[in-house]
This record gives sequence, C-alpha cells and structure tokens, in this order.
Amino acid sequence: MSIEELRTKIAERESEKGKVEAEALTKTTATESEINSTFDPKISELKGQMSIAQEEVENAQKLLNEVRTKLGNAKDNVKKTSNDIKMNERKKATALRDKIREIQVNKKAKLKYLNTKIKELYSQIREIEKEQAVAR
Repeated sequence: MSIEELRTKIAERESEKGKVEAEALTKTTATESEINSTFDPKISELKGQMSIAQEEVENAQKLLNEVRTKLGNAKDNVKKTSNDIKMNERKKATALRDKIREIQVNKKAKLKYLNTKIKELYSQIREIEKEQAVAR
C-alpha cells in the first residue's frame, strides 16, 4: 500500500471515528432525555412529598416542644399544689388541735365553776334542812 492509500484509510477511519462519536453523543443525549423524562417527574413528586413531610416533622416538633412545656408546667403546678395541700392540712390540724384544747380548757373552767356553785347550793340546802330540823 502506498502512503496515499494509507492516508485515505486513515481519513476514512477518522471519519468513522467522528461518526461513532457523533452517534454516541446523539444516543447519549437521547438516553439522557429519555431517562430524565422518566425520572424527573418522579423525583419532583418525591421532593414535594419530602417537603410536606419535613413541614409535618417541623410542626410535630413544635407541638412536641409545646406539650413538653405544658407537661413541665403541669408537673410544677401539681408539685406546688401538693405542697400547698400538705401545708394547709398541717395548719388545719394545728388550728383544730388548738381550738379543741381551748374548748376543753373553757369546759373544764366552767364545769369547775358550776361544780363549786352546785356544792354551795347543796351546802345551803343542808343548812336550811338543819335549821328546819332544829326548829321542830
């Protein structure tokens, strides 16, 4: 083969090479377009779903934080109220005990006074009976 024939074959091969590259580029572009048209809508839909799910997570997190705050406040209120109840029950018991003691002291004093008066009256009755017995 001559140099000219070899150069012609090289040119043919270069031409075929260009055609193969162009064909590969065309197929690549077509394949990308086909795959994009198949998956892009699904991906877009899934991104939308993910965005909604993320909003739901954020809303749930906010609610959870609110509930945790309310729970903490409720626990504090229960603890405070429980302590207030105990304190008031102690005060009640003390006040009741003190009042009952006061009533008992007053009762004892009044009974002592009344018993003294009753004894005096019995004494007077005995004196009257003695005087009546002497007078007969």
